Amino acid sequence: MPFRIAALLALALLPIGLISVTQTVLLIRESDNRTKASLLALTSEAAAGEEAHIRTAFGAAGAIEALLPVLRNNPEGCAVQLQQFLRSYPAFSFAGYVDGDGVVQCASAGIGKDLSALSLFSLMRDTPVPRVTINRNGPISGTSVLIVSVPVMERGQYAGYVAVSLPHRVFFGDIEEASVRSLVNLITFNADGQVMTSSEGLDEVVSELPINRDLKEFVGNPETAFIDTTANGLLRVYSVVPVVPNVAYAMGIWQYEQHSFVTENIKITNSVLFPVAMWLACLGVAFFAVQRMVIRPTRNLRARMLLFMRTRRISPPRNDGSVPIEIREIDETWKMMAESVLQDEAELHNSLHEKTILVKEVHHRVKNNLQLIASILSMKIRKTQNMEVRHSLQEVHRRVMSISRVHQKLYETTTEERVRADELLRTIVEQIKSSALPDARALQYSEAFEPVVMYPDQGVPLSLAASEMVMNALKYMGAPAGEKPWLEISLTREGENDVVFEVANSVGNKVCRDVPDTETGLGDKLIAAFVQQMEGVVETQEEEGVYRIRIRIPIADFQEEARQ
Repeated sequence: MPFRIAALLALALLPIGLISVTQTVLLIRESDNRTKASLLALTSEAAAGEEAHIRTAFGAAGAIEALLPVLRNNPEGCAVQLQQFLRSYPAFSFAGYVDGDGVVQCASAGIGKDLSALSLFSLMRDTPVPRVTINRNGPISGTSVLIVSVPVMERGQYAGYVAVSLPHRVFFGDIEEASVRSLVNLITFNADGQVMTSSEGLDEVVSELPINRDLKEFVGNPETAFIDTTANGLLRVYSVVPVVPNVAYAMGIWQYEQHSFVTENIKITNSVLFPVAMWLACLGVAFFAVQRMVIRPTRNLRARMLLFMRTRRISPPRNDGSVPIEIREIDETWKMMAESVLQDEAELHNSLHEKTILVKEVHHRVKNNLQLIASILSMKIRKTQNMEVRHSLQEVHRRVMSISRVHQKLYETTTEERVRADELLRTIVEQIKSSALPDARALQYSEAFEPVVMYPDQGVPLSLAASEMVMNALKYMGAPAGEKPWLEISLTREGENDVVFEVANSVGNKVCRDVPDTETGLGDKLIAAFVQQMEGVVETQEEEGVYRIRIRIPIADFQEEARQ
């Protein structure tokens, strides 16, 4: 491809090259452009450290703003996290969140400090946009700092800002090469035209600024270089490059004698006609060559990639003989890569499908095995004549069936390895009631189950604990003479992560005669063991005519390592 472009350019330049006209104006302008480009490059190089610090500070502020809903709920934990962050990035001296009233709420230091008197607070409140400002006496660190601020918006309303401070000592670490190239001063300024840093100090920087240009003029404009006069009457060459567009800029101030533009005061003559014709011819030929051999095939390849991304369909190329071999090789490589992606996706889909079937089959077989054990226990219960043994076997049978129902729910649900705790507990309670109360009408019963989804690691012990709690309630439930006994069961959520299961019953003359009145305390021990397994707590409350037991557990996240 380079040889074909060179041949086309040589063909276009051949008739023009016969006219040997030296166009000095173009050479002079080229020299000027190179001088400006060199100054801009040197300025960018000299300000590279400042740009890295400021951009890193913006990135850190944005990350803290994104994590703020989690961090500010725990001020102490937030302070620890941000202090650890500062230790990882020693270039920063402070990081924190200031609320809409100007009070530091979540920060590496100074929590509770009122910053509403600072001008930064008023600026962020009136115009909540990212900005960089300077404070010669930082309110937290007490040193001269550069403050990078990002507004915090909640439901479209201003709710404060996140600030990250950089002490001035971290700036201008190494500008020796630029200094050798006659750099007088290197400054950075923000969108308000305020000078933030200076390689020669902030006290005398005003005397080096251009008197005919306001720093605000450069905000939002591309990089530029120009000549102007300082307040002391000295000619200087100025170069301005963006550090963070529309937020912060760097200005290099250079000695005029070594970097003045040589085309100053030179007039353009009529001889510019030939260079213009040459430029137009070169531009036309180059555009035709690049359009035909590079741009058109590249756009075709991009369109086919987008089609593959949206539909997973590989369309054939629309190449002709003029397409360079390099583009054809790229196209062929992309086609092989797309086919490999399709094959990998198919294998991944099959693997996931097989895993889902296998998991469901495991739950199904576990449920069948547990039901087989329950059937054997039922046969033993029917054959035994000893009432104490019968009731013991019934307790074991009930617990086995509780575990079986968990695996049945896991088999039936469309969400693998998760179970609806409310549906599971409702089923367990109904079975215990029907087996322990021959006549359900003799009981005033009420229930309230909120939807709760949890993993079997907690679903199994919760169902067993609930079974023991309901069985104990039926065992000791009663009512005064002439009154109807009652039972209340509820499953509710508290906050974002806690679940509360509560069983309350009336106390008096016993109702369930078929339930053995044995004071072994095994049920209470089992409840305590199951709740401890779920890292929860048990609360009991006995009032006049009412006994209430409540367990509160956190819904734990699924941990693959723990399950393995």
